[in-house]
Amino acid sequence: MENVEEKLKKIKIIVSDVDGVLTDGKLYLLGQEEEIKVFFSKDEPRVVIALKSGLRVLLVTARKCKAVVRRAEEMKVELMYKDELKEKKFLDVIKEKYGLEAGEIAYIGDDWSDLYLMEQVGVAITPYDGSNENKKVAHIITEAKGGGGVMAEAIEKIMKAQGTWETCLRESVLEIYQD
Repeated sequence: MENVEEKLKKIKIIVSDVDGVLTDGKLYLLGQEEEIKVFFSKDEPRVVIALKSGLRVLLVTARKCKAVVRRAEEMKVELMYKDELKEKKFLDVIKEKYGLEAGEIAYIGDDWSDLYLMEQVGVAITPYDGSNENKKVAHIITEAKGGGGVMAEAIEKIMKAQGTWETCLRESVLEIYQD
């Protein structure tokens, strides 16, 4: 059986749930269509580095709100809603849209609504505070809790396994100081 390190080398896209992964999972409802979400700032620079390395990042969520749309735009990643996946199978959507196979996908999820997707991919990842069921399915359980750098940790693990982390990190740091 292939070990996790070998599976990480094959990853071409990181698909992540939002609530409970990029946020702590709490919902702050202001009105009819407004929500406040708190995102971990250190996830974004790692997403930028991942994109520069050639990895793709896709956010998947069930909750349609302005905060998630804004965060996806800030990180320059695609956003898909889980209700879009009800008519087609998740893997079919990924194959059709990106031309990728299951073994090339990492999925990060924290709760029961993510189990089905986590079971279909090459590498399943869950936060430290993910549900017990998600932990049983996951290849990797992060040290970070939801909203505390789960995406950043996952990106670092994948890029280190692929041998791209050090080079992309160095290039990104140089860009910051050259601007």
